[in-house]
Amino acid sequence: MKRIEKVLLTQPNYAWFGGRALKMIPYTLGILNASIKKHYQTDLLDATYENLSEEEFVERVRKSNPDAVCVGTVSPESARVVNRLTELIKSNFPGCIIIEGGGLPTTVLNIAMKDKNVDYWVMGEGEFRFPALLDELNRDEPNLSSLDGIAYYENGVPRIIPNNGFITDLDSIPFPDYGNLDFIGYGNKLLKYALQVIPRKFPWTVSSTSRGCVFSCVFCGSPGMSGKRVRMRSADNVLREIDEMYAKGIREIIYLDDLFLYSRERAMKIMEGLAQRKYDLLWKCCNLAIWQLDEELLDMMWKTGSYQITVSIESGNQEVLNKIIKKPVILKNVPHILDYAKKTGFEIIANFVIGFPQETWDQIMESVTFAENLNVDLVNFHIATPLPNTELTQIAIKGGYIPEDFMENLDKLGYTKGAISTEEFTAQELQILRAFEWERINFRSPERRKTIARMQGITLDELNEWRKQTRRQLGVVNKF
Repeated sequence: MKRIEKVLLTQPNYAWFGGRALKMIPYTLGILNASIKKHYQTDLLDATYENLSEEEFVERVRKSNPDAVCVGTVSPESARVVNRLTELIKSNFPGCIIIEGGGLPTTVLNIAMKDKNVDYWVMGEGEFRFPALLDELNRDEPNLSSLDGIAYYENGVPRIIPNNGFITDLDSIPFPDYGNLDFIGYGNKLLKYALQVIPRKFPWTVSSTSRGCVFSCVFCGSPGMSGKRVRMRSADNVLREIDEMYAKGIREIIYLDDLFLYSRERAMKIMEGLAQRKYDLLWKCCNLAIWQLDEELLDMMWKTGSYQITVSIESGNQEVLNKIIKKPVILKNVPHILDYAKKTGFEIIANFVIGFPQETWDQIMESVTFAENLNVDLVNFHIATPLPNTELTQIAIKGGYIPEDFMENLDKLGYTKGAISTEEFTAQELQILRAFEWERINFRSPERRKTIARMQGITLDELNEWRKQTRRQLGVVNKF
């Protein structure tokens, strides 16, 4: 085997098959680059950001001339476009080693391994597994069985070496290094319609301060990706990264954590550090556990530059939350904390999920009514989607609501698509309800329409077109 000296880290253009392409800095590729660059030459190529055609992508790979290509994947439904990318690489550069990591092999390895253009798959966290694989492949006599979280074919037979755990010391992971990518260019780009990752100040970037989730929401795939134990970077480590990003010109950071507030003490230390620095910096989290919020935290968040909160309440029926979704939200406490956040000045987004197999139509309508009465800027309704390795999928298969081979067609996945029909509702009814209640609740006044347009980074004309397309296509197929 040819020695690996140069590695290309890349992701496909998610717009190749008409998909929606968010031109956001590839955070995980940046971390992987930082993990290997001391020992390997590296290039990064983001086909989405540059909106490369297939031909342009091939030429860029040719120009890089790598010995190995690391393909980052986001989620299971990206399989089709990822497979096309690996086909382009292998057909044009047959001697190039292709290594695939991320959400696709981690959650649906059996489907990922159907792509015979890939040589190796890395499951779970790749910061140490990926460089270990490269190092082992460069040995005179590689011993892949000494690794973990790796899959490959040996004489046509699949070999799968399971993960032996997660990284416990997140401070040991290097900060992202985006190499040849235009870091500030990404930071000056507005992502229309992306909501939680739409900044107010530029340049902006993303980061994460923790991994894992101890809660057991039936529909969530996060524990399968990041584990059921919350692991956190220290406050000092987070603040040091903030210092570096600010020095590079960043003026807003959007955190992608599942549980940023899991340790109240750590969160307060981060914010106290921000207050001491007096930076001209905004920040927000893509999701906050509403049961972890209190008035003191909200005051400190606002004081240190946070301006928007997103909370996933999921249901307006306490029994559904307790027995079906298994999420520790106490509904009677929700209005007060959101009223306080709104009075403080926060923009507020509230998420709900409807259409669980055991849920009744009346319980779904309770969620709609509860959402309508909240003092928030935007309400989102998502349809319960059977994701790989989740309890919801097991329940849906056992109840006969979806076929056992449901995961073989990943195009069915999506929070606007109904997949489950029961005696209480059909998938089509859920799609209709979701689209039209979203319309009715969110856009009932000119003031709300103006606020949502600003939050989405669009004009009122664009907002009206978005609303129209959502009504007509039920949010399932549209250019947004």
